[in-house]
Amino acid sequence: MPSCPPSQDRALLPRLSGRPQVAPSAFDVARKLAQITSPFCAAALTLFTWAHQAKAAPAADYQRDVLPVLREYCYDCHGEGSKKGGVALDKFSSVEEFAREPKHWLAVWRNLDSQLMPPSDKPQLSVEHRALIQRWIEDAVFKVDPSNPDPGRVTVRRLNRDEYRNTIRDLLGVDFDAFDRFPPDDSGDGFENNGDVLSISPLLSEKYLDAAKEIVRKWSENPATRREIFPYGPPPNNPAELRGYTKALLEPLAYRVFRRPVDEFSMNRLTDIAVRSGEFEAGMPTAMTAMLVSPRFLFRAEIQPEPDNAAKVVPVDEYALASRMSYFLWNSCPDWELLKLASKNQLRAKLREQAIRMLNDYKSERFVRNFVGQWLRTRDAVEIQVQPRVILGVKTNEMAEAIFNGRVREAMRTETEMLFTHLMKNNKPAEELFTADYTFLNQTLAKFYELDVKVGKSHEKVMLPAGKRPGGVLSHGAFLIVTSNPTRTSPVKRGLFVLENMLGTPTPPPPPNVPTLESAKGRSNKMTMRQQMELHRSDALCSSCHARMDSIGLALENYDALGRFHEDVNGAPLDTAGTLITGEKFANIPELASILSTSRKNDFYRCLSEKMLTYAIGRSVEYYDTHSIQMLVDAMRANGGVMQSLLFAILESAPFQKRRGDGEKVAMDSHPR
Repeated sequence: MPSCPPSQDRALLPRLSGRPQVAPSAFDVARKLAQITSPFCAAALTLFTWAHQAKAAPAADYQRDVLPVLREYCYDCHGEGSKKGGVALDKFSSVEEFAREPKHWLAVWRNLDSQLMPPSDKPQLSVEHRALIQRWIEDAVFKVDPSNPDPGRVTVRRLNRDEYRNTIRDLLGVDFDAFDRFPPDDSGDGFENNGDVLSISPLLSEKYLDAAKEIVRKWSENPATRREIFPYGPPPNNPAELRGYTKALLEPLAYRVFRRPVDEFSMNRLTDIAVRSGEFEAGMPTAMTAMLVSPRFLFRAEIQPEPDNAAKVVPVDEYALASRMSYFLWNSCPDWELLKLASKNQLRAKLREQAIRMLNDYKSERFVRNFVGQWLRTRDAVEIQVQPRVILGVKTNEMAEAIFNGRVREAMRTETEMLFTHLMKNNKPAEELFTADYTFLNQTLAKFYELDVKVGKSHEKVMLPAGKRPGGVLSHGAFLIVTSNPTRTSPVKRGLFVLENMLGTPTPPPPPNVPTLESAKGRSNKMTMRQQMELHRSDALCSSCHARMDSIGLALENYDALGRFHEDVNGAPLDTAGTLITGEKFANIPELASILSTSRKNDFYRCLSEKMLTYAIGRSVEYYDTHSIQMLVDAMRANGGVMQSLLFAILESAPFQKRRGDGEKVAMDSHPR
């Protein structure tokens, strides 16, 4: 991609936007960087549609409306001396105390929303009572204001390694191996673009300087780049003319590198750097190096008018919106079309049109690889440590390598990523992630799965024959490998993965010093996995959490730790039947997939919405995002669950379109009641 704009766009650069749109000063950025490690509480929120519609009802009174319901349905386990799971609902004496512990009530809210509490074998709340308590939590504790939702704030974000590599490639045409040259990025709530964990160290700063010098050298040596550097012919000899010539060359470069128009002071500084050496061809690379180590390039800063006022909510300017869109869908900087629309304040009006254009661009493959790779851990399937010789039961590693190798791993990763791409680009319902009667195979993967289908060397869509391998991600090798142990399957890991990453209903952390499955007293190698799990969870301390996970994990026992299908283990037929904690019964994977896509569909929509919003905005979802998450879920439900309805809803949501000041408050505490 060219670093300079088309000739007809160059004339726009000096007057693209007024002073309110220019990039923040280095001082502003530095001040914001000091807040880079500010903590966020990790939360996952949504509402059923009926709960959302109940907003119009009068505000609930705790003593009159809420407390009687809690006493009748909840206090047996969580009140009047009972504290199951460490949760007591009667420890607060005032609404002010409630509001000081939103995390406590977040757990209550989530369990109500997913119908996990009360347990399915206990008397259940009516729809009205469930909505009443959720509405009270939102109003009194979370202080959600649907008319003015809190968009949150995003910490000044450093480009992570993948974003840096893609940005350099798209700006300058240089393929720089950021993964080899920079240290690994931390992960926040499952994603490496979370601003709260993307800190910078003195060592990394030095690496950025070395990288900039190398990148600019390669860029300058490229003949195509030299033609871009001299679009107006050779540089003039007159010093005054040379300065104007140099500034005219640097301005479009700085515009792309900084992702917005640059103020006059900064342009003069860059020009000074370029002409100071007296050698034009040496000065231009020096100025480019200065751009690439600038905080304006390395960080995505969005400074609002009142940065310390948490009650001040403003739309991000269109240049920031262009960057949000491009780093969301392309993992890279905005192209000229996005910037041109932003310069005319037309991007918001053409947001959906641009989103479709960006999806159809090859660069959207980066979004799929990074989002799906981290959400469903498909990229881990390529590297996770397993012992194929043990799992396959062959004598040598060479024999195992002939069956399971790096080509199979990559094919598994591609299978899941292509399914997600298909659903997104063709605007299919999200629940087809579970129920698809097709998948994407090549010869390598079809052979490993032992499927009699005709495919070529490249992946293609294949309708699956009825029988042993149903469609959907639950039978994908990438999912099955990353949820197994190195030598055997793990119903606990598989069940927990579905709960956390597909339904958004994680279990509490395990107690300390939990014995391994292999160390359970009375265990025998001749036992089925179900028998071993029953023995393992005989401890009452473990049984409640295992009741959530094990049924799901055991339903997947037809697949070994490498994702290969088998009907029995050691001659014993596999029992894959189970019951979810919410009461739904299933006999096998197709029936489990059907439940996930019907009666638990709302949980899946909410979880997918939270995951994609977290990735899109680069911060954790908070309790005050309740209304925004519900808008995403409502959009999916209103449009048959199609994937683009979620994408558009995210792009148009308050967290994506707006921001507020930082300050100390994290909720709109001044919201009138």
